[in-house]
Amino acid sequence: MRRVRRNLAAFAVTAALVGAGTLAGASSASAATTWQAMDKVCTSYTALDGVTPKGQICAQVQKRVTDTGSVTGWRGRVILSPANGYGMKPTTYHWYTGGLVQVCTGGCTMKTAAWTSTWSPVQTLSSGPYKVQGEFSDGTNWDLHASWGMWQTAAEKCATYAAGKVCVRYQVRHYRDIPQERSRLSYAPAGGGHIIPQSIRVGSVIDGVRTSKTLNLCDPSCTTRTSAYSATVTRTTPNPAGTNEYYATGTFKRPNGTTSTLKAAITG
Repeated sequence: MRRVRRNLAAFAVTAALVGAGTLAGASSASAATTWQAMDKVCTSYTALDGVTPKGQICAQVQKRVTDTGSVTGWRGRVILSPANGYGMKPTTYHWYTGGLVQVCTGGCTMKTAAWTSTWSPVQTLSSGPYKVQGEFSDGTNWDLHASWGMWQTAAEKCATYAAGKVCVRYQVRHYRDIPQERSRLSYAPAGGGHIIPQSIRVGSVIDGVRTSKTLNLCDPSCTTRTSAYSATVTRTTPNPAGTNEYYATGTFKRPNGTTSTLKAAITG
């Protein structure tokens, strides 16, 4: 269990944010850049009676984009809107598994009126969701996540045929505070060959309990693929328990009519 947990956590530590492109090299870093919206998550809170509003808190992330479309960094901030005399005090933030950083140098004071933090220093190294946390004046705590990480390949299985190369990858990421997993089937043709994709599946076996999600690639009909092709199926990652396996499979027909299945998995 511990080894699989470590493997999943390690691959979920991301090098970029999905949709933002890839982290640029030194030459791109010198290009003109603009800050663009990435993600913003707002949550409204109530008192213990479940009725009285305490206000709203938002976590916001922006991406720094060059004029060629490359992303060279990210930044985050927190926006507070207290209500009914309640106070809100941000304490720390971090970029997924990075170290904790104080929102205010020396610590923030309790805020009883609308307040927006300064943007965090630009994050350019490995990053995933931005998490900010703090306290209410009634002693309860809050935390928010915004943004997401790039899909990372945790396991891969490839096979090369006369018709080309087929790969199945088991991939993971964090979407805000939700761990996700997916199966990705890809095909690179060769020699005028083709495949006919049948299905892809992402699943797990945890303490003997098997769950999965399948995408039928023959709906409404099977299609012969003669050019580069890929397909994915995604689900929320189940919580690890004891002995477990996380896997991705892809099934397809080759030109000779043979049905083949590839499987990529993490076990422990």
